[in-house]
Amino acid sequence: MELTWRPLSKADIPAVTALRAAVEAVDRTGHIVSEDDVAFEFADSDLDFPEGSLGVLDGDELVGYGLVRVRGNAVDVHRCHLEGAVRPSHRRTGIGGELVQRLIACARVVHRSFYADLPLVVQMLVREKNEGHRALATALGFTDDRRFYDMQVSLDAPVPVQPVDAGLAIVPYTRDRDEEVRLARNDAFADHWGTTAASPEVWAERYTGMKSFVAGTSFLMVDKDSGAVVGFVLCQHSEAEYAASGVRELWVADVGTLRPYRGRGVAGALLSCALAAGRDAGFERAALSVDSANSTPALGVYERAGYRVVGYWSDYGLPVSSG
Repeated sequence: MELTWRPLSKADIPAVTALRAAVEAVDRTGHIVSEDDVAFEFADSDLDFPEGSLGVLDGDELVGYGLVRVRGNAVDVHRCHLEGAVRPSHRRTGIGGELVQRLIACARVVHRSFYADLPLVVQMLVREKNEGHRALATALGFTDDRRFYDMQVSLDAPVPVQPVDAGLAIVPYTRDRDEEVRLARNDAFADHWGTTAASPEVWAERYTGMKSFVAGTSFLMVDKDSGAVVGFVLCQHSEAEYAASGVRELWVADVGTLRPYRGRGVAGALLSCALAAGRDAGFERAALSVDSANSTPALGVYERAGYRVVGYWSDYGLPVSSG
């Protein structure tokens, strides 16, 4: 088998989409993407083409791919994510190990362009049931740094909306408050592991500017006296996953509360509004991911809303020299 290694470009979007479909058919992660989704991902500002990309070809067939994702507004350490996959027909041939090592080399190059003065840690997302990926990460020196739970709740029964604390009010998300919500999110997540502030560009790309964003099930908590946003719940929906699974799932992407307002039931009340609105809109299920070591009691909030853990994934990290 003679392989060709080269950078990716937008011309590879159909091939990457097909490769990911082949991987999903075997791995069953539930993460299904269309060509439009991959094109949207390729336009992310956290990708650096061509230096931060790799394609692996066996003849004319794309059998592996990899991307290096730069972490925007990194502070103290740059946690750079490596993303990629190998076609199931070409696994256990050494491609995965070489792909990761080549991506680490790419990460060093990209890192020097953005954060030359910061230490570099490369990270990989490893799914619970992907023992091959876990074994590869461990063999290359990566360690399981953080675990995240995947949680789901059925929306087949009416969702009771929790009462709001005195002095606070829930209002629908509206576009005119978008910048205020971005700043509130950055403040609320400032003490969360691995999280960096979202720039206006990143916010537009991966939050409320995404085509999957569902404004009608997203809500804000405001202080009645100041009118300021003190909490938020932001939701999304993937049409590609719905087309493949037949289940209309509401993804609760972000729930946050500003520190001075924590302990007043803000997150629970917002979440109940989102789930109730989702059920009214025809969603059959809601899902989210939560940090198992979250600095706030988020897991308990979700469990009280009926969510149950259905799986987990881990962030595997490896400090590397940037030289």
